[in-house]
Amino acid sequence: MVGFGIVGSGNMARVYAEALRTQVTGGRFVATALGSRAESLATEYGAEAEPSIEALLARPDVDVAVIATPHSTHLPLAVAAADAGKHVYLEKPMALDVAECDAIIAACDRAGVLLTIAKQTRHMEMSMKAKEMIDAGEIGELRYIRPMSPIIGLGIAAGNHWSETPGEGDSFLDWGSHCCDALRWFTGSDAVRVYADYANFSGLNAPDPTAAVQFRMTNGVIAQVFMCYEVPPPGMGTNSNNQYFFLGSKGMLEFDLDHVAIGRGDGWQTVWELPTWINPLQPDNPRRIGNTARQVQAFIGAVEAGVTPAITGQDGRAAIEMSQAASLSARTGRAVEIPLAV
Repeated sequence: MVGFGIVGSGNMARVYAEALRTQVTGGRFVATALGSRAESLATEYGAEAEPSIEALLARPDVDVAVIATPHSTHLPLAVAAADAGKHVYLEKPMALDVAECDAIIAACDRAGVLLTIAKQTRHMEMSMKAKEMIDAGEIGELRYIRPMSPIIGLGIAAGNHWSETPGEGDSFLDWGSHCCDALRWFTGSDAVRVYADYANFSGLNAPDPTAAVQFRMTNGVIAQVFMCYEVPPPGMGTNSNNQYFFLGSKGMLEFDLDHVAIGRGDGWQTVWELPTWINPLQPDNPRRIGNTARQVQAFIGAVEAGVTPAITGQDGRAAIEMSQAASLSARTGRAVEIPLAV
């Protein structure tokens, strides 16, 4: 059994604990550290609560450190885990900027441990089905993508969100790390240019909660990303916080959290559908747990086989570079070329 130590005790820590208990084979949750809910999390899942990160990393039964803590802590915690000889499983966003990503990658390389970054979008039923159809050429040559995350407010109780703490990055770093990785995954290419505008129209207690960001990919695909936590009721589109539209040379495809539909010829056809799941932030939702369990299961396989995981530190870095470039564009009012000069 691969032993997992969970660093942090918030919503995502609970998702990992539940995934390991109910949907993952070959791995177990052995200990946790950090956060006000560490004791209760450990008690509920039959693990041990350690008094410090050093104590957690000193345990010989911890093979993987899952780091599910605020963004600004990822660098020091990931380096400490690697230095202790533990494989590193980092929640998104990987870090605050590409320099921090590079330091994490270097630490894992030095220690000879595996590194992966959590990418739930790659493991959702709907996005996996959409990816399969796009790769099969069902809408022809991919030309344009429009990811959207329109939300009626943050949807999180006051005092329980990263945005209320200075130094955790802007809103696009948080959600954009999902969609930037998805753009690379769906297109099989990298971003070469970005132009972005950010705003805070309503005085929401979050840094720049509205973002309109356009990317050009190396294979020519154009992506227009819209993220907004200031949408008034009754919401926008399907009221899902993940809405993707794809334009191809032969047709169109769209998906959200609940359905996949294809548009060709005379009309649209729903090809995949599940019961409505509006709020993906629920830590006890079986679909949210399943998204995480699929990547955890794959990482266990990589650890046991001693092979590079499907999602690497370089993947995490690429998403952060795209987000960092978008933020630079929003600040300067100019298009920014990628790769960044760092």
